Amino acid sequence: MSALSLSFEQLLMKQSTSLINSDPKNFQTTWSEASFDVLDWFGIDRLTLYPNSMVLLEDGKTCSVSKANIPPVDKKSLVGGNYLDYLKLLKTNETYLTFTSDELVSTKNYVLKRIYKEGGRWHCIIPLQLFNQRWGALSFTNFHDNDTTFYLEDIQRLKLVCELWLCYWQHSTLARTLKQNENRLADDSEKLLLLTKKQTKVLALIAQGFSAKECAEQLHLSSRTIESHKYRMLGLLDLNSHNDLIQFALRNGLGLTENLHTTR
Repeated sequence: MSALSLSFEQLLMKQSTSLINSDPKNFQTTWSEASFDVLDWFGIDRLTLYPNSMVLLEDGKTCSVSKANIPPVDKKSLVGGNYLDYLKLLKTNETYLTFTSDELVSTKNYVLKRIYKEGGRWHCIIPLQLFNQRWGALSFTNFHDNDTTFYLEDIQRLKLVCELWLCYWQHSTLARTLKQNENRLADDSEKLLLLTKKQTKVLALIAQGFSAKECAEQLHLSSRTIESHKYRMLGLLDLNSHNDLIQFALRNGLGLTENLHTTR
């Protein structure tokens, strides 16, 4: 079914179905494909998300999609002149900002002028908020010469679509993080098997905050032996520092007082 034949509610349902069934590691590809329906439904040639939350930061990358025969966003070409002035526009307190063809051609804003030189003839910026917290901005550009008219209802609907994207983006990020943690815990379990019973006791005491001397007193060993165990464990566990050793111990419950008592 063509996006143009969908009601707005059907568009949201189609977006939701596509994203919720996406493999978390392929979320951005799925989003890019699904967002073309949004371009068609709203009559937009190119849209770009400028996320600034920790959820969507993605190493500072913007996310953009363009219709066929429309130039994609070239971030490198936009970084120049007074491009920081454009970033200020993304943080506007207005509901939205629009720039007509005449405004784009006459502006002193470097990025807006570049957009006009690319062929852009109408540009809009919408700040995005969720739970009263700013999480980014959406900009979109039309390259055809006919007059573009967006009403407040259109802006509100676009914001709603972006909020839907954010929710599923958060979910995919969380799912990837949990999967990484599962893999790390599996690796930890294998690494724990490399430690001797004595090394496990030393590691538990270190995680409790005891110094090498205090560990030695409790285990009736020399401080030098404790240090030897410590550096041997760093090698066995493939860790780089004392702090890494403590984190490993706490992650695996070795720093808990009750655990410490059962290993003595």
